[in-house]
Amino acid sequence: MTHLILVLVAVFCIRLFKFAYNTIWIPFRIQNHFKKQGVTGPGYRPIFGNMPEIRRLFEEAMSKPSPLHDGDHDVLPRVAPFYHKWSNIYGKPFLYWSGSQPRLAISDPDLIKEITMNTGGGSFDKTGFDPKGKILFGQGLIALFGQQWTLHRRILNRPFRMERVKECWLPDIVAETCKMLEKWEERRAGRDEFEMEVFKQLHDLSADIISRTAFGTFSEQGKQIFLLQEQQMQFFSLAVESLNIPGLRFLPTKNSREMWRLDKETNESIRALIRANNETREESSSFLSLLMGSDEEERLGEEEIIGEFKTFYFAGKETAANALAWALLLLGLNPEWQDKAREEVSWVAIRFRLQRI
Repeated sequence: MTHLILVLVAVFCIRLFKFAYNTIWIPFRIQNHFKKQGVTGPGYRPIFGNMPEIRRLFEEAMSKPSPLHDGDHDVLPRVAPFYHKWSNIYGKPFLYWSGSQPRLAISDPDLIKEITMNTGGGSFDKTGFDPKGKILFGQGLIALFGQQWTLHRRILNRPFRMERVKECWLPDIVAETCKMLEKWEERRAGRDEFEMEVFKQLHDLSADIISRTAFGTFSEQGKQIFLLQEQQMQFFSLAVESLNIPGLRFLPTKNSREMWRLDKETNESIRALIRANNETREESSSFLSLLMGSDEEERLGEEEIIGEFKTFYFAGKETAANALAWALLLLGLNPEWQDKAREEVSWVAIRFRLQRI
């Protein structure tokens, strides 16, 4: 019995030492390393890092009116208040902490290019996803490394060739956009002014376009995947808002269990569409058909295709819809920009017609 107690005490001491080493010694050593190079930051706080302060800065920023109400386009203090504050205090770049994990905030374009272009040499590498991140983004291109990344990138390049996009997908993009604009005209009903939630409309447009280009004739079934992923995103947001205590991200919680359940439904939905497409083989221009029709020597498996679609859906929908919403907002605030945009569109349309003659 005495030996068992001694073993348990020894294990506890080893665990405690490793915890102290990883959450106290290593972070302060990293902080000191960067300080010698002139890179400082808000300073490491054991276990929680700077996450409580980041959360407080976000809450403080959201409690104030948007700067756009006053015609100010500087939204950085609102969308990234921690970066705005700390870059002014500590300079660029600066070091901050997500729990016990260091984060180096950089903004120099040349340095960013060097990092993104040299990930294969060992100097820089991508940050791996935690279990919740893997559920949301899938094991697609953004989560892969080395030879796996090279193979997936080579295969994914084929559907996104510009001539293929123009020939196969551009008509669908135009058709879905015209359909949305027609609905807006119906809702306007000849009025000079009316209110509508454009942000949601643009997210629906993005979902419709990606579903149509991704699954072709199965686009209606594909839209259900968006609904599942939107629910996953809600639980993911709740999960990342919690304090980043080492090891906590691996523990099952109510949010993580819901994410796992929705992930299972998402995988089964994509798998069903893959099999349906494999049986019909009718839509040769869809993203799914192009992936499945790749060379025999370089073909993705079913699980790999599922991972790419989860990444494609989430990254494509959110970025496209948010960029469109931001562009329309700026155009609405600056009528003179609208005139310039109309002139440019008209000029491009005239050139296109002349080329067709």
